[in-house]
Amino acid sequence: GLHVDCCLGGFVVPFMAAAGSPPPHGFDFTVRGVTTISCDPHKYGFAPKGASVLMFRSKELRHHMYTFATEWTGGIYATPTMLGSRPGGVVAATWAAMMRYGEAGYVESTAQIVGATRRIAEAIPTIGGLELVGRADACVVAFGAKQGSGLNCYSVADCLKEIGGWELATLQNPAAVHLAVTLPTAKNATRFVDELRAAVATVRSEPEKYKGGSAGLYGMASSLPTSFIEETAKVYLDTMTACPESHK
Repeated sequence: GLHVDCCLGGFVVPFMAAAGSPPPHGFDFTVRGVTTISCDPHKYGFAPKGASVLMFRSKELRHHMYTFATEWTGGIYATPTMLGSRPGGVVAATWAAMMRYGEAGYVESTAQIVGATRRIAEAIPTIGGLELVGRADACVVAFGAKQGSGLNCYSVADCLKEIGGWELATLQNPAAVHLAVTLPTAKNATRFVDELRAAVATVRSEPEKYKGGSAGLYGMASSLPTSFIEETAKVYLDTMTACPESHK
């Protein structure tokens, strides 16, 4: 079977047709062969962090997720997932968010988000030196620097954050950055395009200023072996999770 990762777009793509922008491809259980779909209500469903859903085409398939301990000394134990006890507060808050927005609310938010995403996508090729990466069909728009443009997309992203506080996610292979368009972003789509244009101009006029930061990090990483990067990531995570030793 086929699993569809709809974690990011799970509360956008299903409402696109009703919002006037049908998705270009089928993605759900109406497509033959799709057996499972994952969806995160804590993203465009506006629920609290930690809410996630896994849907199965049939009860029989869902049985493969169940976990049993039938010979445990504490008795027969069965849980629908590998996890045991989970907080119910997030589930209740997710239900409340979905009741608050309802289908009409999600259709409206989808119309705003998809519309803004496509407006931004249409504007990016008009900015000298930039090009779209992938397709901006739903709620994410990615771009990189054109070959031979002399621009570094990571430098542009760093400058954009400095100019307007925009947080873009970095991508690699190929080098690019992306913006996940939210409702606040949708209301400021024109401002984003204007400030992106200004960031490109600034990076061209002050290239040395933006050679460090994300540009320096990903530029160095591209020349290093994967094993070295993995070991460096381990050190970073060890540092982040280390507990200070007590001094007597």
